Amino acid sequence: MAAVTHQGRARSAFPSEAESLALKASLLDGDRALEAWRALSTPCGPEAAGIAWITPMLMTSVARLCPSDPWVAANPDFLKLASVRGRAVTRAGEKTLHQLEEAGIRTLALKGLALGATVYPAPALRTVSDLDILVPRNDVFRAIECLKAGGLRSGFAEPKQVADLRKGHAHPFHAERRHGLGVDLHWHVLASARGDGDDASFWSGAQPARVGSASTLVLCAEDQLLHVLVHGVRWTAAPHVRWVADAALILRAASGSLSIPRFLESVVRFDVVTPVQEGLRFVDDLLGEGSALLKEVRQLKRSRFSQHAFKARATAYEERSLTDRVALRIENALWSTRARRNPGPSAR
Repeated sequence: MAAVTHQGRARSAFPSEAESLALKASLLDGDRALEAWRALSTPCGPEAAGIAWITPMLMTSVARLCPSDPWVAANPDFLKLASVRGRAVTRAGEKTLHQLEEAGIRTLALKGLALGATVYPAPALRTVSDLDILVPRNDVFRAIECLKAGGLRSGFAEPKQVADLRKGHAHPFHAERRHGLGVDLHWHVLASARGDGDDASFWSGAQPARVGSASTLVLCAEDQLLHVLVHGVRWTAAPHVRWVADAALILRAASGSLSIPRFLESVVRFDVVTPVQEGLRFVDDLLGEGSALLKEVRQLKRSRFSQHAFKARATAYEERSLTDRVALRIENALWSTRARRNPGPSAR
């Protein structure tokens, strides 16, 4: 399902051929990694569109396997600069987490902030464009005021009342400084699961973690993998590559301890069979990770509509057919209806 990246714009949710080679060079070892790197070096080069998102991992791998490589020699300070950026992300994350903690608000780090602190060998190896932080749904409005008091600028359409929370799953905040990191404040883990009690299992299964000096929570391995696949296997204009590395490293870190029953139960409950099947299939085909889990997931049934909606969501916007766009409108309407019909105790 790989697609060609054209002029830096993704054509699919799945990495292109060049991006796939970069992932292999970053995540495999020995001759297999070097073979992928040599195939990548011409004519594409490591600066191509989506590859930039995994360049710290790519450079680390190439420098270890082939320290005399011309790309490594031409960029002697790259990893030092990546480390500096990684420390800046950690400082920004711990500052925001401390602010929320001082306000008495529980936090759960998501996406890059969480992955860099848990499954990546070093935080600097996971590129981060903003900080994703989940708070209990009942604390959203206090968290919004806390972040604004801390100097962040609230984005467009800030939620004002409880009904607004069912319309989305997160709200962006922008840093005042040009190069500062913004924050995506989440009250739901999944955009498709916005019922009052949909996040209770995520909170109950969460594990303690640290971001710098700040204490927080992160999703357990099963939920982390689910989130990475559901969030990752969808089209965005910027090439979407990191999800493959994220999934592979979660699987490696779990190292056979992943609870397959818990994972399968969540996949079915949140109706995400198709993206999970397709995402795991890609990771297994490319890197050989997750084969045993994929075998179990493949046995789950998926509807014809979910397959059509997934295909539409994984395809570039301008290439979606009229029926694709109708399918996505129906899917969004189903998510909204489910949110209204699924009241329950919010996580605290």
